[in-house]
Amino acid sequence: MEEEAASNQILDEKIYVAVGRNVWKNISNLLWALKNSQGNKICILHIHQPSPTIPLLGTRFEASTVDEESLRAYREKEKAKIDKILQKYLSICLYKGVQAEKLCIEMDSIGKGIVETIYQHRIRKFVMGAAADKHYSMKMEDLKSKKANFVNQQAPATCQIHFTCKGNLIHTREARVDEVRALSVLLSEFQRLVLPQISSGSLEEAASLNGQSSRSSMDIISSDAFSNTGRAEVTLSQHQDDSSSQVFSCRGMRLDVINFLIKSTLLWQKLTIQNNEHSE
Repeated sequence: MEEEAASNQILDEKIYVAVGRNVWKNISNLLWALKNSQGNKICILHIHQPSPTIPLLGTRFEASTVDEESLRAYREKEKAKIDKILQKYLSICLYKGVQAEKLCIEMDSIGKGIVETIYQHRIRKFVMGAAADKHYSMKMEDLKSKKANFVNQQAPATCQIHFTCKGNLIHTREARVDEVRALSVLLSEFQRLVLPQISSGSLEEAASLNGQSSRSSMDIISSDAFSNTGRAEVTLSQHQDDSSSQVFSCRGMRLDVINFLIKSTLLWQKLTIQNNEHSE
C-alpha cells in the first residue's frame, strides 16, 4: 500500500514551467514540457515584475510618486493583461490534451522569484529556458541566460530542473534527493525499532527539549557504546544559550538499533548544516 501511494504521488506530481510575457518566444519551452510530461499535470509559472513607472498625462512617472488610485488602477490593468497571456498558455496545454493550471508571482527579480517559488511550493520538477531561442545552436551545451545560471545555482537541491532552448533539452540539473529519502526511511525505522525501547518518561523529556529548539541535534557521546553491558548513551545537545545536555539511557538496545541511531544522527547533522548554509 505504501509503495502504491508513493507511485501515485509521483504520478500526480506537477511540472512547473517558467514562461514570459511573449507567448511565441516562450512556447518552445512549454511544448517541450508538454511532450515530456508523462501524464503529469502542468503548472504555468510567470514571475511578474511590476512596472516601476506609470503612464500618466502622456508621460511616465515613478510609481512611488503617483497617487494611490491611479497606481491601483494601473496595477489592475497589468494583472488583467498577464491573466490573458497565461490563458493563452493554458489553451495550448488544453489543445495538447494536458491538464494545466497557472501561477503568477510578483517579484522585482525573475531569478529570485523562481527560486523562492520553488522553495515555497516545494517544487520537484521544473522547466525553464537556458537562453532565448535566437541563441540556440547545435553545439549549445551551457546555460547562456543569467536567470538560468542563477536558478541552477540557487534553487533547492530537491528540485530537478530541465533547461531548454528552441524546443531542445540543453542541460538537466538532477535532484539530489537521496539524503532526503534516506532520512525518511530512517525516521520510519526509528518508529519501528527505537520508540518501543525508550521509556515514556524519556520521550516526554525529548519532546520538551525539541520544543525549545528546532535546531537540536543528537550526538552519540558515550565511548563505551558497545561495552559488555550493552549500554549506550544518547545526548541531545542544545545549540542555544543552554549548554547543558540531556542524556537518555539506551540500556539493553540491540546493536542494530544503536547503529541506526548513529546513522540517523550523522545524516540529520548533514542536512541541518545544509539548511543553515541556505538560510545564511
